[in-house]
Amino acid sequence: MICAYKNSDSSEWSKALQDALAPYYPQLVPFDDLQELADVALRTLLDIVIIPVGSPAAKAISLALGAKAIPALTVVPVVLWHPDPDPCCAQEILDSTVDDLILGPFSDPAAAARLRLVLRRSWRDLDVNPSSRLPGPTTIERAVSGRIANHDHFSVCYADLDDFKAYNDYYGYFYGDKVIKLCARVIRETVFDHQPDGFVGHIGGDDFVFLIDPKNVKPTCTAILKRFDAEIALCYEARDRRNGYIISKNRRGTPETYSLMTLSIAVVTNHGDTFTHVGEISHMVADLKHYTKTLPGSNFMIERRTKY
Repeated sequence: MICAYKNSDSSEWSKALQDALAPYYPQLVPFDDLQELADVALRTLLDIVIIPVGSPAAKAISLALGAKAIPALTVVPVVLWHPDPDPCCAQEILDSTVDDLILGPFSDPAAAARLRLVLRRSWRDLDVNPSSRLPGPTTIERAVSGRIANHDHFSVCYADLDDFKAYNDYYGYFYGDKVIKLCARVIRETVFDHQPDGFVGHIGGDDFVFLIDPKNVKPTCTAILKRFDAEIALCYEARDRRNGYIISKNRRGTPETYSLMTLSIAVVTNHGDTFTHVGEISHMVADLKHYTKTLPGSNFMIERRTKY
């Protein structure tokens, strides 16, 4: 975690940041002005920018607005920390489109906790896929790692659309995004219908992951594939539905016939202590996924081999 903070004459300010962010072992990068912040943002992936508010507040607000205008900081939260603002000052800061305002003395534990909350919220929001609204790779890895560490019995189900690229090239990204949303909705609703405490994530593109109890794998995967096959046809024009295929260019630029999209699900199960880290599961599920995608139609395949 890398935090950029405005240099200040106050040693209390620097210590407050150190104490507030200590749980995340941050790399704190100071800056004196907007140009220096822009230079830092160009060479470093920042997690947050923090600016203390003194008197007058307008100076900090101007710096925050300048920070928000830096292209490299488009998705980085810019936070102001004011030890003791009057109501008018607080309203002015919040109306200035900064991402948040921390209130309270620099030594206040509650203010420090609020800063950590802002940071965690930013990480969460950045990891959410904008199309599916599902958690992304970072949260998926954390979910799998936590279950491995707890020696849980759970199944990792990797769902992947077959021939999505051909569809996306043929119909365009607008309709391709609708298919991604459809697939996300089918998986999310079906998983939670069968196991309310299951987990569903979106790796990216047309790749999804869901974590469920091994006993729920067959009924859940069967229901997902049945529902997907019933709904995906509606994503094609009537002529293509009647034909049962589309003709789109392959990766070599040559026209090729593609059947209506199907869905493949590869399943790998951790029996308490089968795996020791996420990489082992990822390797095995990727291998199984490639095989599953060679089968005609929508399918799910459960890995029967032991870890290799």
